[in-house]
Amino acid sequence: MADAVAAGGSAPPAAKGSERGGQDGRVSVADRMNRIPTSPHTALIIFFVLMGWFAETIDLGGTSFLMPAIREYFGMDATTGGYYSSICFLGMFFGAIAAGRIADKVGRKKTIVASMLIWGVAGFALVFSPNVYYLFAMRFVLGLGLGAQFPVALSYLSEIVSGKDRPKFMTLYQLMTPVGFAVAGVLTVLILPHFDWRGVYLAEALPAFFVIGIIKTCPESPLWLEAKGRYEEADAICTKFEQEAIARHKELPPVEVIVRSDVKMSFKDLFKSKYLKVTVLCFFVWFISMFSDYGLTTWLTTILIEKGFDVVQSTGFVTIGILGGIPAWFFASWSAKKFGRKKTFLIAGLCTSIFGIAYGASTTLVMLIVTGILYQFGKYLNAMMMALYTPELYETAIRTTGNGLATSWGRMGSIVGPIVLAGVMTSFGVYVTMYIAAAMVIIPGLLVFLFGPETKDKKF
Repeated sequence: MADAVAAGGSAPPAAKGSERGGQDGRVSVADRMNRIPTSPHTALIIFFVLMGWFAETIDLGGTSFLMPAIREYFGMDATTGGYYSSICFLGMFFGAIAAGRIADKVGRKKTIVASMLIWGVAGFALVFSPNVYYLFAMRFVLGLGLGAQFPVALSYLSEIVSGKDRPKFMTLYQLMTPVGFAVAGVLTVLILPHFDWRGVYLAEALPAFFVIGIIKTCPESPLWLEAKGRYEEADAICTKFEQEAIARHKELPPVEVIVRSDVKMSFKDLFKSKYLKVTVLCFFVWFISMFSDYGLTTWLTTILIEKGFDVVQSTGFVTIGILGGIPAWFFASWSAKKFGRKKTFLIAGLCTSIFGIAYGASTTLVMLIVTGILYQFGKYLNAMMMALYTPELYETAIRTTGNGLATSWGRMGSIVGPIVLAGVMTSFGVYVTMYIAAAMVIIPGLLVFLFGPETKDKKF
């Protein structure tokens, strides 16, 4: 079999006694996947996974632009508005914890599809909100679906692409965040003046139909199938990928066999000696990053209004700034491969803090736009590194559980951030609010740089 693999053929299982490479003569699917270049079929799978997250970010980001209109319509004060933003993140907190464990038990694809159906239905239901209680309830349900989708889709994508291509596609996944937020801003500018906030929410719910593409196109993760002992299904999917690659490239490089542990893992293993340091690190990285990110994003349009701009102008400025996430993707995919994850994380923290403080101090239109773009560059660079780095810290058997727990820490920060920063803004003003939110992002970069393992060359 080794000769067949070296010649570029597919590697069928030699035995069913173990799913791990090098044991009982069976070549692991994970080892086989690591050498397969991206094919048109793989690219289509990646496209629908990206579109699923893109659709989610439109819904996720839309409320920050709509906050002034929703507060005015329902008569909310700043504190109630903060609670409205946070109720979604509370749902995301529970969704992330539950989905991580569910996906490790029943599969990645089923969990992704279910999560998109949940937030899609809730998104449409928001349009018909008759009162604040219904509005809050539907936003919470929407959060359950949003929170469930992110960590599972992230883990799925990391398992479908090769280790060589992982930085490019994992950071591209997070690039959908600024693109989705920008689209949400554009939709707000175009629709809000004519159809109020209900029309915007309706438009933001429509991309949930991308779930149809995921159902029809995306297979189950072969690494998850292998980890569950479903070798024939895993090998069939992997063989299809290999055959497509061979048809395009004539041959594949030899398989690099990596011996892996067969020990089964559960949620409690995240708090034992092997993963305890990683679990604690992820808590601080995700909590602080998303406290700052969503805490500030929720109020950014409101902050600009406080500086003297109207709703449409403020939405436009925020949307322009979000485009800074596009060069962040190019830098992240290059820097993560060139310098490693840890150094790139540190760069992200420095950029976010320095440019965020400058953004808060901006008094002219030109300075506001330039520093806004640079701040968003750093912020999305940080988010992209979180998306790339976190799944690499865990083994397949516990990857979505660990990733789900990490993102749930972030959702906790997302819950607290808008409420705390609303209080800061009320007591100390918009400038101090931006200074605090921006400056704290240096902490995750320093923590990863000083205490995190380097995962640059890790293979699943």
